[in-house]
Amino acid sequence: MLFQIFLDHLEIDLKGTGPPIAMGVRKLGQRPWIFSDDRKDIELKLKADLTESGNKTVFLALPNSEKAGNSVVSLIKKSGMELVGTGSHPLKRAGLSIQEDLCLIKRTNEGWQLEAASLCFPSRWRLADKIGRNMAAVHGPVEDYEEVLEKKVNAFFDRLGPDPVWRRNWFVHPNDNLYQPDRPVGGDPIIPSSDIREKLFVRSERQTLRALDLPGWILFTIRVQQTSLNNLIDTRRDEFTNWLREAPESHHRQKGIQAEQVAEILSAVT
Repeated sequence: MLFQIFLDHLEIDLKGTGPPIAMGVRKLGQRPWIFSDDRKDIELKLKADLTESGNKTVFLALPNSEKAGNSVVSLIKKSGMELVGTGSHPLKRAGLSIQEDLCLIKRTNEGWQLEAASLCFPSRWRLADKIGRNMAAVHGPVEDYEEVLEKKVNAFFDRLGPDPVWRRNWFVHPNDNLYQPDRPVGGDPIIPSSDIREKLFVRSERQTLRALDLPGWILFTIRVQQTSLNNLIDTRRDEFTNWLREAPESHHRQKGIQAEQVAEILSAVT
């Protein structure tokens, strides 16, 4: 499975030093910008079901974002992907056609702002709370974002070109639901060491960024990939154990791992 390849090739950062958040952006090189895997049918059906349910806000767009949406459609077609989604807005059709979620970001007087998104697989944030807001507000729950990254992100967006760049983040969650809009009050339940391997999951987002051919617009893609914590333990036991022991609490917190959970994981691993 493709996600297993990512684990083997060390795309999940297990370094215990440096700030708990960092951009970590790299050139895409020969890697695919967007891609399909053996979960495509399952995930596209889930996207369609979430959209059709009517009680999940998985698509929003501010006025005058259609041209940027058409640019996204063109990029997807050039990548060889078939456009199978439906909807009045081109970004909605695009988002229902591929496994990635799609966000359109625009340069405004308030900075870079989220203008439209097809977001079926959020990692604990709600689209309705973020649409029309600048990057500092979008990243509000991220610890130290304004102090550490806000200026760097804005400057990076200003100079971003049409060639995609990518980054990856990762978290530990107690379930593998793709649609996770809510951040649990008081944190996740503590999973005992006896259940760690099967009841904790690594949730990772493969993100890409590129400037569109429409001046002042950026496309941000999010591909959610998940596996059981057991797979991470089996493939990178020593690195993961060292990271748990050496990384400061702020790093653990950023990955969704409470102090009590760290102890239980170490007990299971060792």
